[in-house]
Amino acid sequence: MNRREFVKGIGAVAGVAAIHGFSFANEGEKKMKCAVVYFSWSGNTRFAAETIAKKTGADLYEIKAETPYNSNYGKCCDEAKPECYGKTLRSIKPIEGLDLAKYDLVFVGSPNWWGTMAPPVRTWVTQSKEALKGKKVCLFQTHGGGGMQRVGKEFAETVGDAATVLSPKAFGGSSIKSSVKALEDFADERIAGK
Repeated sequence: MNRREFVKGIGAVAGVAAIHGFSFANEGEKKMKCAVVYFSWSGNTRFAAETIAKKTGADLYEIKAETPYNSNYGKCCDEAKPECYGKTLRSIKPIEGLDLAKYDLVFVGSPNWWGTMAPPVRTWVTQSKEALKGKKVCLFQTHGGGGMQRVGKEFAETVGDAATVLSPKAFGGSSIKSSVKALEDFADERIAGK
């Protein structure tokens, strides 16, 4: 067999393996099953969530408020600010198809609103605590210049002892579309348990 035939053969084996979902993980190593659950008002957190899901092969789920926030920024602020300061839970719609029992690691995405999680994310985490038991969870958030502030701390407090909380990461909303590499690196590091 010459080199060209060997390379073609290896390519064919890899292609068949990919079609059938085979992972080339080390023997005895289980491929981590991931989910990305997020809320986004402006689209920045959605972009981050989609990028992480694509990098990790994770299933993607969107948290939606039962009553959506106003699409006008000023009116949305009037609505959301008191909820954030009061740590109010906002009613959310059930997330179709989400079964947390299937996942080892759950990435949770939220915008930073007044230094904390968006209320729909707080609601989802509060409602999902029992289902998160024994999982690894990791927050990523987008912000308009405020950085992490209290978001990571309050996320960990809300999760409590239900799950292992990995280090959170903040991404600037205005530069999110040029942060693909940083988002991918973040996902890789959290899958590695960092």
